Amino acid sequence: MITKEQIQFAEALSQEAGLAVRAAGRGAEVLMNYWRRLSDEQIHHKGAGDLVTEADLHSEQTIASFLEAEMPEAAILCEEGTERTGKGPIWYLDPLDGTTNFVQRFPVFCVSLALASDSSRVNPELVCGVVYNPISEELFLAAKGKGSYLGTKQLKCSPKRNFSDAVIATGFPRRYADELASYLKEFGAIYPDCRAIRRAGSAALDLCWTAQGIFDGFWEHRLSPWDIAAGILIVEEAGGVCSDFKGERRFLESGNIVGAAPPIHQELLRHIQLARD
Repeated sequence: MITKEQIQFAEALSQEAGLAVRAAGRGAEVLMNYWRRLSDEQIHHKGAGDLVTEADLHSEQTIASFLEAEMPEAAILCEEGTERTGKGPIWYLDPLDGTTNFVQRFPVFCVSLALASDSSRVNPELVCGVVYNPISEELFLAAKGKGSYLGTKQLKCSPKRNFSDAVIATGFPRRYADELASYLKEFGAIYPDCRAIRRAGSAALDLCWTAQGIFDGFWEHRLSPWDIAAGILIVEEAGGVCSDFKGERRFLESGNIVGAAPPIHQELLRHIQLARD
């Protein structure tokens, strides 16, 4: 699990980053108590292709309660319905990104937590972001202006410049049937021109792996702020570029996200826009 040294490193970046790491660690402990132990009664359907488990709910409650105690002035927006209003900064919390993977015992899931500067703005500035994979014990974190890290090792996005060499990550718009046709057009435009496309089932980890250079880029439709806020800052602090499908920074509002190293981002965005015209 998260070590004392990792917490101290995060606190040296910023007080908020240290708090986020501590919170993510608490949620991850909850998830691991449920890992491969879920009963059918602990799995619920929110909608088509969308699950929630007792692990999600317990992790969210644990993290939200901790954050409320440590930073009472902050608003909190969570995937599973826990919400706290406020006029100060805002936390975006996904207590279990990759719920279907978790249910299927596919070991790709994480806790994702980000802090933004102003809860009154539609697209506030991201201050810090933490993504923790409790299976691999990989801790990704970023603080605004201070870089992105895996543990204590600084991250840099892929140095690739040619789109034909790029491995692109994505996710399918399973919950939004009206998005499928547009997505398949984009897939059809991108797939022949890149090296490969991969789909792991956790947008937060896909963005972190893009920051790490494992993936060269990532795109997905209609995600929620808690899915992408932490990963966006981690990509950008690793030298990458994030935008919506119009090339603007309204990704938290639209949920449409393209993240990559600058040359790959330019080409990935161009392919998406051509497919959508």
